[in-house]
Amino acid sequence: MKRSHAASLLLLCCAWAAAAFAEPLVPPRLAPLLDAGHDRIVQRSFVPSEKQKVGELRLVRRGAAEVVQTLLYTKVLGRVVGEIRKKELANWPAGQPGHADATRYVETITAVQKQIWDRMPRTESARDRRQKMFIEFVLTGSSALIAVGSFEIDETEGEVRVLRREPLVVLEPSRHYAVRNMRLIVADSFHVGEAELGPVLEAMPLLRDGIPR
Repeated sequence: MKRSHAASLLLLCCAWAAAAFAEPLVPPRLAPLLDAGHDRIVQRSFVPSEKQKVGELRLVRRGAAEVVQTLLYTKVLGRVVGEIRKKELANWPAGQPGHADATRYVETITAVQKQIWDRMPRTESARDRRQKMFIEFVLTGSSALIAVGSFEIDETEGEVRVLRREPLVVLEPSRHYAVRNMRLIVADSFHVGEAELGPVLEAMPLLRDGIPR
């Protein structure tokens, strides 16, 4: 009797585990916001500059969604993530609205960077030793999300084309944090003050107007 009960409990635990693993990383209601099939790049800036680039920032229209997409492709990704962490925590100090979202975000990019590093081939014959991580802040009139993951590229004469993105973590931050942080990221990457973002965000009215919903 006891053995039968233990076996039933084991089967139930296995069923719970299978259900947990079966859950999609990207909830179906959010999946369209990560479909880059018809992306239109409206602005681009190299990070931190074209001569010393570790990646680039792209402003993207994805249907009705506005996307601030960071593509990092560098051998020193851990150092770059450390710099992002410093800026985030300075912009969103403890005790201020958005701090919890910022903390969760920097914890996420730190964990994803480690996962990408752990997956890197260790053989000397590996052609491209750069670690590649994408970060997308996606905004619509009713939704906001952050996707972080790895990606593959094709590069011709320094021009990077994204072949495939693999989201590893998807967050749903507060709209206040998403809108303000997207504006701060764009201002930093394009080397302008937040008050001067109008021309840069001409094709992205939600961000341009800074709707604080």
